[in-house]
Amino acid sequence: MIKRIPQIEVLRVLAMAGVFFFHIWSVVPEAGTQNPLGPLFGDILAQGYLGVVVFNAISGFVLTLPLAARGGALNLTAGQFFRRRFGRICPQYYMALILWSAAGLVTVSASAPPLWRAFFEHALFVHTLDPACFYAIVPALWWMGLLAQFYLFYPLLLRLFVRLGPGRAFGAVVAGCFGVWGLLEFLAVRFPDGPFGLVAYMVYFNLPARLPEFAMGMFLAFWWTGRHSAPAHVQALAGPVGLRRCLALTGAAIVAVALTVAFKEGLPMPVAHFLVCVSSLLVCAAVFSLPHAARIGESRLVIRLGAASYSFYLIHQPLLGYGAEMLKGRLQPLAIFGVLAVAVGALALAGAFVMDRIAGAVWSLGSGNRPGAGPETKKAAKPGSAASD
Repeated sequence: MIKRIPQIEVLRVLAMAGVFFFHIWSVVPEAGTQNPLGPLFGDILAQGYLGVVVFNAISGFVLTLPLAARGGALNLTAGQFFRRRFGRICPQYYMALILWSAAGLVTVSASAPPLWRAFFEHALFVHTLDPACFYAIVPALWWMGLLAQFYLFYPLLLRLFVRLGPGRAFGAVVAGCFGVWGLLEFLAVRFPDGPFGLVAYMVYFNLPARLPEFAMGMFLAFWWTGRHSAPAHVQALAGPVGLRRCLALTGAAIVAVALTVAFKEGLPMPVAHFLVCVSSLLVCAAVFSLPHAARIGESRLVIRLGAASYSFYLIHQPLLGYGAEMLKGRLQPLAIFGVLAVAVGALALAGAFVMDRIAGAVWSLGSGNRPGAGPETKKAAKPGSAASD
């Protein structure tokens, strides 16, 4: 059995923190400039959306890791796999969807699409295919449509990895998906009055454009399994990493981030996003290799925060929006930022714990088993933790 990798917990918490602070900045953008650091603070916060890239890679990694250990065999029918995957993410998702849809009955604007339409599209995970609805109810829920697409495509993708080998399969996915995205961007420029501009924009939130992020995690799962195939190595995942390797990864991450910041604005979107993904991966690798990362990941606090990150993601954004509206004009932007970070962070975390507990009971009743998570996080993650199992 492959044990939990504690460094993954650290990355999960950092990714969720990045998304959280990005969303605070999005509702209080003035805090990004009106602060002691000036515009630099806002520039840093604006990169928090990359937490989703990290979540995607983690999802591909932890879902594939136990399968890679047995040669890529799924050992489930497609129906069984889909029931298990969606059974783990749906309880919290539907709780959040019902909660914020009910709130939307009071706050929805006249220009928004009909709430019933947005609700049912979200419930069926097809809202990211509808430009009118994919940001409705809760904008952050667009990720659920992308995650559902990955789950539906996963059995075929896993077969591709087994048939071609992890390296070739990953290369094919990157070349094919970014190639399709690049073609759409080219057609959008070539035919500005055609539908390609809208399609190129929407594909950023869907497969195939975002598939390489998940495939990156799958490739790393096969690589990790091959590198740590000996049982002693698998059980010693928290072992020390050489200082030279840590410094090398940190240096590579700094160079990649600098190049991305310097050049991505002038590059086509697919190329820019490729650089962003590479930079994110190298930053994660540098964090992963830190001497104390495993020890931090073993702490009870980090384990609990990592397990709650999925439900936290589902409910925090509307709380930030409502909180910002309440505080607007009463406090300075930076003060609003601080209040939201503390108050909404605590409230959303408490709500996430409650949602996970309810989802655990639902999962237990539905499966007849004790609530648990993927093989690598059995002691930590709750059922439904999309980035956990």
